Amino acid sequence: MEVPFQLIVRVHVRERVDSIDTLILPILAELELRGDQRVVRSTRSGTDYTETITVLAHHTGTIAIAPATLQAVDARDGRAKQYSSNPLTITVGGGSLDPLAGAERFARSAWHWAVRIAIWGGSIIVVVALAALIFHHRPVRVPAPSPEPLPPQPPPAPARSRRDQLSDALTVLRAERSRGSAVRVRAAVWRMIGASEGETLADVLQRPDTTDARMRTLLRSLERAAFTYDADLMQAIDDACASLEAILS
Repeated sequence: MEVPFQLIVRVHVRERVDSIDTLILPILAELELRGDQRVVRSTRSGTDYTETITVLAHHTGTIAIAPATLQAVDARDGRAKQYSSNPLTITVGGGSLDPLAGAERFARSAWHWAVRIAIWGGSIIVVVALAALIFHHRPVRVPAPSPEPLPPQPPPAPARSRRDQLSDALTVLRAERSRGSAVRVRAAVWRMIGASEGETLADVLQRPDTTDARMRTLLRSLERAAFTYDADLMQAIDDACASLEAILS
């Protein structure tokens, strides 16, 4: 915890291109973004794209990271398709918040004190026995020390609500006004309502969770921001932010 680490995404395509704009990275809502470096290298066999993201975790426990996706046109049949990586689950530990480390320290301390108490108790019993033989008194029982309380366990991380996810999406879109950011936010909203990667906007609008007029407006504005032409991109992102603000109001 509190130690920066890196997430690396690598893509290889057979064509020689200058950039890959349709790579959709997951929204890292539970991690602090510290840096993002992108490298594109063309070779005889195509193009290699590497994106290195430096992040920082502020709490211990398990963090689930959704797959990265790539939208591209399949040269074999000319149809648009989407490819995705495997999801990633990381476990963050360390510091005093790590429950396993705390339990291990407590076990060592308890064993140490148990040995010392046993030695002291044996010495006291010998002294009391000698006193009983000399003065014909019964030995005095020494009360056992009360056990140390167990250290409190950290509470589980609360489940993120739909409002939390939409608020994160608005923060990301405001911070990075780019097509790639719009594509990532669109993918996150689709996952939130349970839509699969292979569905179209028309399919998603048929889902029960999209009957609200504000949600339908948001889905259409994100679709426009993700795939509109360059001259319309900034206005499309403004409209998408306005749709997110409306649904959060």
